[in-house]
Amino acid sequence: MNRTELLGDIREILINVGFYVSDLCSIRPIGFDLVARRDNSLLIIKVLTNIDALSEDVAKELRVLSILLKGCPLLIGERGGTGFLEDDVVYDRFGVQAITSETLRNHLLEGLPLRVYAAPGGLYVNLDREKLRKLREEQNISLGSFARFVRVSRRTASMYEDGMNARVEVVSRIEELLDSTVAMPIDILNPSSAGKKEVATFHGETERLREFKQEIFSILEHVGYKIIPMERCPFEALSKDKERILLTCVHRYDRKLLKKAQIVSSISKITEKYAVVFTDKEVDKTNIEGTPLIVKKELKKIREPEEILDLIIERIH
Repeated sequence: MNRTELLGDIREILINVGFYVSDLCSIRPIGFDLVARRDNSLLIIKVLTNIDALSEDVAKELRVLSILLKGCPLLIGERGGTGFLEDDVVYDRFGVQAITSETLRNHLLEGLPLRVYAAPGGLYVNLDREKLRKLREEQNISLGSFARFVRVSRRTASMYEDGMNARVEVVSRIEELLDSTVAMPIDILNPSSAGKKEVATFHGETERLREFKQEIFSILEHVGYKIIPMERCPFEALSKDKERILLTCVHRYDRKLLKKAQIVSSISKITEKYAVVFTDKEVDKTNIEGTPLIVKKELKKIREPEEILDLIIERIH
């Protein structure tokens, strides 16, 4: 399956299980391909036939974007450097969870829990250590007998009850002995509570900004926004004040801006964040493709973040 077919397959799966899905982010460079929301679950999805093509820099921006938007980054592909990915297994690429489209289908359409993840040395499972210990003690199984049955040392058995994860084949023997599931599910739909430190240390590549972008960002910072530049998104930055985050597109008025504004409008609806376009030329429009438009001359007169929000709300649609 080529990448275009893979994207179509993923969109179909998501729509069939009740997700609202954005337009495809086709403007290069591409950090993610689409965003999807169902209730409180927001997925920011990157699709690559070979997951090893995701670089560390792109993964970092994807993680930071997901943290700020309270979503989950998800990489979907078919193979890695060592061959095809296994279905119903969660892989990791620079801190971004990676799965196959079939895994997505099984999990969302069939309700199959995800429990197995790939790591150096094989396939592993997160153990529910409290349940494991409780079941062993309730069934009067000594630690030594437990260790012999699952074919590990007594020390390793004790480490499982202290929180160490186990290989898939060992977990199968544990569950056979205890006649119960002790594997912890892997959640790909809800964001982790970690990540604040990563956002704090992420500054983007501001030195690469062109003069117009730098000027707009400087004005926004003076107004009271913290600017987090994004290099691989349809929008150039996330602008953050105490209460909200804006998807911030900064671009001179030209044909490319129309396409960017359309995509940003779609992403805005799915992420439930306001979007705005800052441009240079005064035109007889208050929005482009549904994305509110503010020209530099207007922005220079603004003194408070609330004034920008008022303009955005006034100019939606």
